[in-house]
Amino acid sequence: MYLDVTTQNELAVTAVVTVCVYYLFACLLFGSGRKVGTIVPLYDPPRQLSPAMLRYIWKERFDDRTFWAGVLGLVAKGLATLHSEDGTALIRATPSANRQQKLPSEEEILLEQLVRGHTRSDVPVNMLNPKTTLAVRDMAESLRRDAVGRWFKENRPFVTGGIVLSAAALCLVASPRNKEYWGALILGLAVMAPGAFYLFFVSLRVWDVICAARQHCDWAVLRREALLIAMLLPCLSAIIVGGVTVGGTFGWQAVAALLFLAVLNAFFFLRIKVPTQAGKQVLTEIEGFRLFLRSVDRFPMQRIDEPADHAGIYEKYLPYAVALEVEQAWGDRFVALTSTYHKNAGVPGAEAFYLGMWNGKPLEIIYKPEAPKGRTL
Repeated sequence: MYLDVTTQNELAVTAVVTVCVYYLFACLLFGSGRKVGTIVPLYDPPRQLSPAMLRYIWKERFDDRTFWAGVLGLVAKGLATLHSEDGTALIRATPSANRQQKLPSEEEILLEQLVRGHTRSDVPVNMLNPKTTLAVRDMAESLRRDAVGRWFKENRPFVTGGIVLSAAALCLVASPRNKEYWGALILGLAVMAPGAFYLFFVSLRVWDVICAARQHCDWAVLRREALLIAMLLPCLSAIIVGGVTVGGTFGWQAVAALLFLAVLNAFFFLRIKVPTQAGKQVLTEIEGFRLFLRSVDRFPMQRIDEPADHAGIYEKYLPYAVALEVEQAWGDRFVALTSTYHKNAGVPGAEAFYLGMWNGKPLEIIYKPEAPKGRTL
């Protein structure tokens, strides 16, 4: 029996409210999980974890900085060098890269897939390069395998329950009457789902390019922006086609409920993760180490438990500063920061690290480490 508009609206509101109450309960259950203890300055990386793992625990997800923290970790260990050419970040192995040594699994993946065997050639580092894409995938899987369960829990059963409840709510809102209606609902969802999935990730890359264009716009940036926008069009088309199919068959209340529930589930999929007891301790230590990195001038290196003020301290901790988003403060203690588009800004004896996002326009960090007292570099 076909439901009238008033009844369908009531069902839509009831179904959406039910899912919201379910996730509200989950928030009350897990909401206080990330509270950290008393923060005190920590002068060494917590538990000797790698920069990439430190960020993965801190953010509970993989992102651009996780990858670049791993790359800079290899550079800081003297296993690779980075430079840019025509606005693209390039990585090359050093002779040390071919020696067997103990590395965290995520750095070993980057060393093996991007660096080792390339002492005479450069490898582009951006998401348009297949080698980078595979390395990122394997690195993300390795971090998740090592972190989930030990440092934090994903609580996927709660998200799975929310997805099942959302699907039931959507079916209740749509109320398909026969096989043809069920077919229309399934077809609409099947068309929209992959489009929405890829739209999210491509949109992040578009934003990266927009940020790069605001600093320096050239034909390479414009071409990349055009390519990404072209990739957005099929995603948007799939969402529109699926939405028209569902909306034309079941009414736009069903489309509104579908979009709201999709956003709600995606939000809580990212937010419902909680640290373990050991993870809470590490988060407290991370905040202490981050406090030191961003407030280094308030903690002069003159105590026994503080790191030695030598020429390698900047390089050693720079990947951690990038991972914890305090590279500017850390760099101000040792270096001059400039944009990608100036070589070494006339700083004698300076060297460079490069931070690039997926847009292939790396940020160049120019530095000249301070010499310890009584020595010259």
